[in-house]
Amino acid sequence: MNDGRRIIKLPEEVVSKIAAGEVVVNPASVVKELVENSIDAGASNIEVQIKDGGKSYIKVSDNGSGMSKEDLLLAVQRYTTSKISSIEDIYNITSYGFRGEALASIGEVSRLVITTSNGNESNKLEMVGGKVVRVSETLRERGTTVEVFDLFFNIPARRKFLSSEKIERRMVTEVIERFLLTKPEIKFLFKVDNEIIYNAPSSNLLERFKLIFPEVKSFEIIEDCKDGIIRVSGIISSPQFFRKNRSGQLFFVNGRFVLDNLLHIALERGYGEALIEGTHPFAVIFIEVSPREVDVNIHPQKLQVKFSEPRMVYDAIARCVRDTLRKFEGFQMLVEKIENHVPKPFAPTSDNQDESKIFHINNETVFRDVERIVERSETHRVREPGYSFEGVTGYEEKYRNVQNYEKPFDFTTSKQPSVLFPHVVSPTNLEKVGEFTIIKNRYILFEDSDGIVIVDFHAAHERIIYEQLKERQFQVVNLLIPVEFSIGKSLASVLESLENELKELGFSLETEKSENSVKVVLKSIPSLLKITQAQETLIEMLEEYRIPFNKPRSILHVLASKACKTAVKTGDKLSVDEAKMLLDEIKRRNLLTCPHGRPIMMKITFDQLDSYFERR
Repeated sequence: MNDGRRIIKLPEEVVSKIAAGEVVVNPASVVKELVENSIDAGASNIEVQIKDGGKSYIKVSDNGSGMSKEDLLLAVQRYTTSKISSIEDIYNITSYGFRGEALASIGEVSRLVITTSNGNESNKLEMVGGKVVRVSETLRERGTTVEVFDLFFNIPARRKFLSSEKIERRMVTEVIERFLLTKPEIKFLFKVDNEIIYNAPSSNLLERFKLIFPEVKSFEIIEDCKDGIIRVSGIISSPQFFRKNRSGQLFFVNGRFVLDNLLHIALERGYGEALIEGTHPFAVIFIEVSPREVDVNIHPQKLQVKFSEPRMVYDAIARCVRDTLRKFEGFQMLVEKIENHVPKPFAPTSDNQDESKIFHINNETVFRDVERIVERSETHRVREPGYSFEGVTGYEEKYRNVQNYEKPFDFTTSKQPSVLFPHVVSPTNLEKVGEFTIIKNRYILFEDSDGIVIVDFHAAHERIIYEQLKERQFQVVNLLIPVEFSIGKSLASVLESLENELKELGFSLETEKSENSVKVVLKSIPSLLKITQAQETLIEMLEEYRIPFNKPRSILHVLASKACKTAVKTGDKLSVDEAKMLLDEIKRRNLLTCPHGRPIMMKITFDQLDSYFERR
């Protein structure tokens, strides 16, 4: 370490390791770079295999154009590429790789073996820690095979911070799923520890969408929608099919997967009032623009892009989505100009068509929020799966948390005064006098010895459910008719990793693996869940664990959050006996807040009332 203040030039070995660390983050980033190379080589058949989540072994094999011995030796050096030759070429990129970093960076932090043939000659190169140790002739059909052994073997600190084998495997699976969607014409074979995960023959986007999202039963194709210089295509789900986060939404710019929070916002602006608050539809959106209108060189892993005319892109997405929504049966779209920029609420088209809705969308105001956001965000950063990142800057707080995760739970009973309710109620000291009064099917009101107490019974019931879960005060309900549904391979890997924890919480299930999906047979559930909510709740729980950078505190907390749906809702009728039972539980457990931190009750003392009415 340089303890002095003198400026020094870093050794080439250190520079190479730093550069490699920007491109090679984890096994998923290695697979991404290698598959992109195979696609650029014109491959029609790509095989990917990993072991130990990719930490010990990665193999990508293709039937592409291959390389000569001379090209092979150049390919593992830094800044060597066949994709560009001048600075102008960077702004006219049509291929995936172009900066000449992938193979060199991977070779710096692994034991790398490349076997390739261009049809005339076949060669094998072996590289360890950035040094070529052997080049020899071999036999191989036309194409290239890259094998990566012991990733980060020479950087123990980086290897230590890799995630578990199951999480790394899931992230690699998600990378493969993106390629399955963006390149349906290519045959893919994906193996994990010798088990076939995907064996996808050459097909089309529709078949690949059904393969990746088997739970979506209603969807429509965006038929090559053109808006100015922007061309939008893809598939969107009916508003009836959604997730509670945006993991089911994928965006590709000129065939390249990108992460851009504003694209998600534009998509959902296109849905307008069709979406229930807090839900996010499935979508695979392809955006095609001239390479000169988009900068793909702003991110080491090329996961972000910058549009020269961002508002035109977001505008085009929202318009194309809105037009496609008209195709869904049972929905009617009306586009009209609305004065004062106030959109009318949706309403049923008739008394006997509860599911039919009219969506009033104002051309001038649909993109108001997006436009304002774009103007404020000259540059913005986004969250990347498996990478280190910070929150996105440059847009309004209400759009900041793209995944819509709930606040972390903190159920420690607190007696600190509330700004909104300065008089804190101690439930154990409550002494009910007189009868309960239920107001607006929302609040329980009763007289205490020194004041009036108001209880939010929905919030109270939510907290009681959580406490019962925490104390395992529930029974396991065996289902007479098992609940059956299908999930994708990446979600199935989450289910596998949580199988024991789910069993402890009362979930008994079996899985049946097919070639490209997994069937789940749910046989029992905890008694605090409704049967009609079992499938939705289980999938939402798995989704919470699917994104590693926002891992929940525990599966119990996730289930508690989902189980709160079974609580009595605001507007539900509550009997006096039920109100008494709720109050007794609140007193016995000394509860002050609901699971999300909202107060359960407030109290107005008689002294406060007397002061207000000037009785003293």
